[in-house]
Amino acid sequence: MKKNIFIILALLIFFNVNSYASETTLLDMRNKISAESKQIKALLLESKDMVLMSSMWDSCVITMTQLDAYFYMVGIFNTIKKEDRKEDAINYLTNWLNIIKNTNELNIKSLNIATQILEPKTKVYQERLKSYFSELNKKIDSELGKISLFKKSLKIR
Repeated sequence: MKKNIFIILALLIFFNVNSYASETTLLDMRNKISAESKQIKALLLESKDMVLMSSMWDSCVITMTQLDAYFYMVGIFNTIKKEDRKEDAINYLTNWLNIIKNTNELNIKSLNIATQILEPKTKVYQERLKSYFSELNKKIDSELGKISLFKKSLKIR
């Protein structure tokens, strides 16, 4: 009997740790972008590419704000009782993720347009941000997949 309880507890802990790790991928990306924005901000005044650096910093701040808003929406969504959850609430989450994804694609396009770069540091930050925005879009696609599965489970009930 004690052995069964121990196995059940171990499995619960294992699955909770794994689900937590998979749910924090967007938060990890937010933290990476935040760290990048701090580095860009520190170089803003001394850079010869001030306009581009300012634009990259703005892109970081907008993305972080959008992700923060999504986290708050998920928090509000989680306060709804399971039996009261409706498809509309899930659609809001899905639409918001699509807006973030569209903004990231716009950011990537604008970073690709900037070709006249005066400093090598700027090019490094430009490439890193493009990589972060692309990676974030992949993680958003994964999140959208999870949400669509949840949405299908609501229809089954």
